[in-house]
Amino acid sequence: MSRLADTQGLEDYDLVKLGAVLGFCEVDLLTLSPARPRAAIAARAHEGVTYLSAHIDFDVRGSLTVPEDSCMLVYLHETGERSWCQGIGIESDMAVTLLRGAPSDFMFERGTRFTLVVAPYARFRSRFLASDHADVDMAAQRLRLFSVRSEHLKRAYRQISANVRESGEHVMGPIEDLLDEHIRVALASSSEERPVASRGRRAHYQVVRRAERFMRANLRRDIYSQELCQAAGASERGLRYAFDDLLGIPPNRYLAMLRLCTAHRSLVTAEAGRRSVKSVALSCGMWDLSRFAEKYRSVFGEQPRETLTRNAPSEDLTPADEYYEW
Repeated sequence: MSRLADTQGLEDYDLVKLGAVLGFCEVDLLTLSPARPRAAIAARAHEGVTYLSAHIDFDVRGSLTVPEDSCMLVYLHETGERSWCQGIGIESDMAVTLLRGAPSDFMFERGTRFTLVVAPYARFRSRFLASDHADVDMAAQRLRLFSVRSEHLKRAYRQISANVRESGEHVMGPIEDLLDEHIRVALASSSEERPVASRGRRAHYQVVRRAERFMRANLRRDIYSQELCQAAGASERGLRYAFDDLLGIPPNRYLAMLRLCTAHRSLVTAEAGRRSVKSVALSCGMWDLSRFAEKYRSVFGEQPRETLTRNAPSEDLTPADEYYEW
């Protein structure tokens, strides 16, 4: 993928703040890049619909769940060959439909740009039924991921992105028009326009998911290669292949980033006076506190103690945190 020339508007983000942009969704983000997460995000709400335009300047692994009363439409203006959703490779000019309550895993390569629309599920279902098709759930697979061949729909998402990013009160247009065109293009897409994962890719996706679950369940202790392979149902070589295919990094590197990002989330959300940097680091399996602080600062741009103290008055800090510059 050619890198986007225009990088104006990029800001340093912590992952919790970035996930909170979609506060009505359950979002979990993990950076795969060694540098600070940077992104350009603009959002606005209009008549019960949320519109968001984003440029992600780091490799990100994530998952989200759409609330029961909502649906989410995503249009990818630009993305890389390693990006995927539910293990299925995604490309530029593709659209994704996420229905209520549906958990979704994804990986976006650095440089991905997308427009996202969150609308009430009732309005989406109403427009779907008006298209003279069967119930939404029966057509979920056809709706979920498809290539956008309609220039009209492409222009609509580009206009939304431009309106969201520009200052002023731009007219967003009736959401029903966007829903109608999105649904029409999705249902009219051919099998060639609805990508599927190969058998090998599906196997790699399941290996990675099993390995991730084991890592998260055992994060506070040392995790050995043999037991990780056993949990993932793969040989050491197969495990490396799966992580390289899906995430572009080896399992041990992913585990290190998972520990770091979990610690970051804990420090950001820690209740004042209830946690210390040391307890957070140990709970994530990082025993070398000096090394933890060094790695943490390289990714998040500050010491762990600084992250914790942003949310806690100084008098609520534990004596250990006041003494050590972790």
